[in-house]
Amino acid sequence: MSEAAELPGEVLADDLLWGEAPRRNGGFLWLSDAQASQLVQIGPAGMRRHALDSPFNGTWVRPDGSMAAARLRDRRIEVLHDGAVSSALADLGDLATGTLGDMTGTDSGRLYVDDMGPEPHKAEPTGRLLTVASDGTARVAADGLVFPNGLAVINDGATLVVAETLARRLTAFEIGAEGQLSGRRVWTDLAALLGPKNTPDGLWPAADGSVWVAAGSGEAFLRVSGSDILGAVPVPGEFAIACCLDGTDLYISTSRSTDPSLSLLEQALPAKKIRGRVARVPVAADVGADAARDRTQRN
Repeated sequence: MSEAAELPGEVLADDLLWGEAPRRNGGFLWLSDAQASQLVQIGPAGMRRHALDSPFNGTWVRPDGSMAAARLRDRRIEVLHDGAVSSALADLGDLATGTLGDMTGTDSGRLYVDDMGPEPHKAEPTGRLLTVASDGTARVAADGLVFPNGLAVINDGATLVVAETLARRLTAFEIGAEGQLSGRRVWTDLAALLGPKNTPDGLWPAADGSVWVAAGSGEAFLRVSGSDILGAVPVPGEFAIACCLDGTDLYISTSRSTDPSLSLLEQALPAKKIRGRVARVPVAADVGADAARDRTQRN
């Protein structure tokens, strides 16, 4: 990775490990720091850490304001109020074949969560998407995915986009009336568009049907629609993990190795020699597209 620089915008936290699934809820920013087994809550008075005996990965704000959270290794989805587990929603132990990843949902309360498969880092098409109804009923919605990761629902609930991290692409499906997924297609080929370092991680939908994508080793957060780059927030020297949008504020989560001699993903992350940071960045609809293309093509 390139030499690290200051994060853009206002830094809200600089001592996490690997902040996943940033979500705005109840006036707070919530993140799942799975590497530290903690749920992080950031508000006007500062940061609070909720220690976990088993880490969460993906989370989502449900229509009633509660949060759903996916236990990474325990393969179940629980309901949270104020950061504490209030009830169980779905036990996916007999359905999932690997750890649970990111999560998104629809206005009806239906959830979609990654089943990352038995060995996701082998870049084989063994990942799946599971869908969970508001009553906890779960089934497989899609299979044959390569390291499924970030998820976003766009087009007024008609389309689901999933990041296939090690295939370096975003894949889209149409969402049926009962939550079924069909019409699978490549939505954005990041490798062809910007180069192989752009490994999509977290996603977030924009109101116009585009998607913000954390480009991983591409060191940027990009707003894309198909093959069009509509905006970007470069983060030199940082791995772009995940983001969420609240009005014109983009909340970004990044991490980097604290030991320059260690590669981030292969060495520093397993050893937890990493430093995660979170920032709030004002964004506009069309800012940064040219800068993003120039930067990612150099990586």
